[in-house]
Amino acid sequence: MTALRAARTLLLGAATGALFLGAGGRLVMRLFALATAEPGGFSLRGTLHVIFAGAVAGVAGGVLLLATGRFLGARMWLRGLAFSALCYLVATPGFRPPRPLVYALFAPAFLAYGFALVMLDGRLAKGRLPSAQNVT
Repeated sequence: MTALRAARTLLLGAATGALFLGAGGRLVMRLFALATAEPGGFSLRGTLHVIFAGAVAGVAGGVLLLATGRFLGARMWLRGLAFSALCYLVATPGFRPPRPLVYALFAPAFLAYGFALVMLDGRLAKGRLPSAQNVT
């Protein structure tokens, strides 16, 4: 593995983490507040903090992908599913409050993050990302 590939994976981890774990996590927090009728606050600063935390978690996921990628299987959908499950299992002890609803609401964000990171990283490694000219 080259340093360039590792840096690319970490950067992709940060970007997909900010989007799916950060912004998606903020959405999950709002859904949790609505579902439990708990007061939920919203601020730009709080949202940016959650997005930054998602990016940091995404980098950690990138490190996890670099460490475990060779064990995840060859089929991309299977790699994405296995990696998503691994990330979710690593993260669940930190969920607060630890309620079944929290686990259920965060699962789609981790599934989307894991699939996005594995798919983008795999396509970039093979040089197969579609160019803007080929998009219909």
